[in-house]
Amino acid sequence: MREPTPMMKQYFSIKDNHPDSLLLFRLGDFYELFYDDAVTAAKVLEITLTSRDKSKDPIPMCGVPYHSARNYIAKLIDNGYKVAICEQMEDPTETKGMVKREVVRVITPGTLIDDFGMDDGASNFILAVHETDERTEVSYADISTGEIFAFSTSDETELKSEIETLGARELVTNAESEHIIHRIYNDPPLYTVFEADEPADYDYEDDIDEHRAINLLLNYIRKQNMQELKHLKTVEKHRINTFMKLNYAAISNLELLENIQTKKVKGSLFWYLNRTETPMGKRMLRKLIERPLVSKKEIENRQSIVTTLIDNFTEREQLSNILNDVYDIERLVGRLAFNNVDVKDLVQLRDSLYGLPELKTVLESLKLTDNKTFSNFDSMEDAYERLEVLTDTPPKTIREGKIFKDGVSEELDNLRDISTNARTWLNNYLETEKERTGIKNLKIGFNKVFGYYLEISKVQAMNFDAEKFEYNRKQTLTNAERFITPELKEMESQILTAEDDSIKLEFNMFTELRTDMMEYITRLQRTAEQISTLDTLISFALVSNDYHLTTPEFSSDKSIKLVDARHPIVERMLNENTYVPNDLTMSKDNFIYLITGPNMSGKSTYMRQVALIIIMAQIGMRVPAASAKVPIFDAIYTRIGASDDLSSGKSTFMIEMMEANTALQHATKDSLLIFDEIGRGTSTYDGMALAQAMLVYIHEEIGAKTLFSTHYHELTNLEDELTGLQNVHVKATEYDGKLVFLHKVKPGAVEKSYGIHVAKLAELPDRVTELAAEYLSGFENQKHDREPPHRQDDIFQLELPLDDSETVSKDDKQLLGELTALDLNNMTPMEALNTLHGLVNKARGEG
Repeated sequence: MREPTPMMKQYFSIKDNHPDSLLLFRLGDFYELFYDDAVTAAKVLEITLTSRDKSKDPIPMCGVPYHSARNYIAKLIDNGYKVAICEQMEDPTETKGMVKREVVRVITPGTLIDDFGMDDGASNFILAVHETDERTEVSYADISTGEIFAFSTSDETELKSEIETLGARELVTNAESEHIIHRIYNDPPLYTVFEADEPADYDYEDDIDEHRAINLLLNYIRKQNMQELKHLKTVEKHRINTFMKLNYAAISNLELLENIQTKKVKGSLFWYLNRTETPMGKRMLRKLIERPLVSKKEIENRQSIVTTLIDNFTEREQLSNILNDVYDIERLVGRLAFNNVDVKDLVQLRDSLYGLPELKTVLESLKLTDNKTFSNFDSMEDAYERLEVLTDTPPKTIREGKIFKDGVSEELDNLRDISTNARTWLNNYLETEKERTGIKNLKIGFNKVFGYYLEISKVQAMNFDAEKFEYNRKQTLTNAERFITPELKEMESQILTAEDDSIKLEFNMFTELRTDMMEYITRLQRTAEQISTLDTLISFALVSNDYHLTTPEFSSDKSIKLVDARHPIVERMLNENTYVPNDLTMSKDNFIYLITGPNMSGKSTYMRQVALIIIMAQIGMRVPAASAKVPIFDAIYTRIGASDDLSSGKSTFMIEMMEANTALQHATKDSLLIFDEIGRGTSTYDGMALAQAMLVYIHEEIGAKTLFSTHYHELTNLEDELTGLQNVHVKATEYDGKLVFLHKVKPGAVEKSYGIHVAKLAELPDRVTELAAEYLSGFENQKHDREPPHRQDDIFQLELPLDDSETVSKDDKQLLGELTALDLNNMTPMEALNTLHGLVNKARGEG
């Protein structure tokens, strides 16, 4: 290769410091990318890949205009790339030789402070993880809002659950802890192995110990953004046990944030509850759904606010109208802290603050400022006054001028007056000079050589006393003389430089204003948090009012009684008058519902609606029921649906067992368990055995409220053995040879299976359903000829020879030996199930 040019040498030196980033290298009005960066960017952005020095050793390159680079950068970030922004640090017109260039910022998915591909309704977390001998430390932050949290745990399942729920867009770890990421994720998001040598300076809550993950996170963020993080709040402890535990499986299975089939927001609890006016409110709503409260006092405090908002329609509408004009204050403050706000951002901040005094007045009239949630509400009048100087039509950039209103600065007004009224001044000046000199045909003109001039005809110039009038001859023409005056020259300078000077002045005024606004950051964050909470609770009030929801009571005796309960989302998507409500009653001693009924009858909907009612109650919402009395649950664990995890090689059955194990290992008597068709991922008898074993374990060892649906009708006999279990079924009936779903939950086990009827509803060929009916009749006749395997012992009964004349085989003896050697009291539920599964396979000759 030939010797690179000085500019490419500069490029190489900068690129060497950012090998893992796509380098956007500023050249005039474009950001250019070279070599592999160009090849990658051209493909992702779908732009033309060209080359530099085409004649010899061509260099792949592509570029995007700097003034429209935002959308291109957002696309690169959204595809998981880091982008290093290299700017020209000098004005090329005033610099001799090579312009100095530096990377001013590295943009990554987790360190966004702009709106580069960020969802305004979701947090944008970056997460750091560090492992010690005793525990794993985790810290995560959304630097667009300044939130930062930390926790540590020695429980691997808890660690995985919490991290999966956070849904971080970027990860940071050090070399010794990198393996944790691959234990948690099958397909991790973008992550960086990073070493933080210097301690980070941060404020943190008293109960957070020295935490290397925080240090790792803050040092990484500072390195990418290349400045201090002035807006980061005090590090808050992520208190796992102060909220209801909802792992990733529960959030997904219960469709809390998105529909499980479409992966869209529509059809989720978030969609049902979201009437928020602001992006901050949307993010707060997600947080409340993901973290229901477990403190009765806190829940009832929210309930009281919602009730106040429901009962005061006029004031509620007034508050909503004010919030409708509020922008994303949290993220505007984030950009302010990074000196990254433009005029539009500060205008949006000003407009957001405009209605806050009125909002405070309404809160006071409702006495909500007496509630700790809205106490000391800061309406930020002084911050608004500081921003009131900004124009109502902001320019695109801060170097275009027209940022401030007239009357803000006398100097700026004079410059604008000169720039916009130059012709008027010149005309007035000309008339003044005509009067002063007595030359009626005096003219004023301009050329590029010596600027503005006064022109007098040759005849009049002969008798003109230039010195008397302070006229300096500048040019002699055939029929005229041209003069300049000190006053005209001074005005010329002002006219020619006024626009540039006004732009520079406004730029300096804006940077000063931006710096001044830094002092309001903490107050703005506090006010933004209260606004987002208010926005969310108004949303609760609107939904409660529109859908006729009921305030739940909280029981102290662990009982739960729901009367005419409905599934909120299904009811909204259907017609309210067509939805069939259902009841549920459980006590401390009667806590398991074994639910039978045909497919499509509504078993899963019924179980989900109970869970959703519990969650709505514990976030302070009213609930869809005629009446509701519920205990406070510490966790909800679910196993619903069947799907293989092909990326990790895990089968439906393995996923089912892993989710069941999480529930059995971590549930307490204060938890809610929802198990849908446990055991269907394996053979009939294995599945039945596992389902029965889990029911017995839940009944004897945990005591958690449990909704357990099954197609194994043999399990319904457990009602006679387990005092805390009761059979219920979802009613269906035959009418005119067709199956009709009544969607009503009734006591007792289902009378018969309707599998073939459901197959008919799915419009299988008639011959298939007819043959199935014949086969079913034959199976049922065979079943009556032998004892049904009602009990667990019967399911695993080995057909061993009992007559002394027969010999027990060596394999049978070994199997019996393994069975009798089991120490069930010291086995976890999952170990017991796996061991049992292995013994059954051995008995069948499969192991």
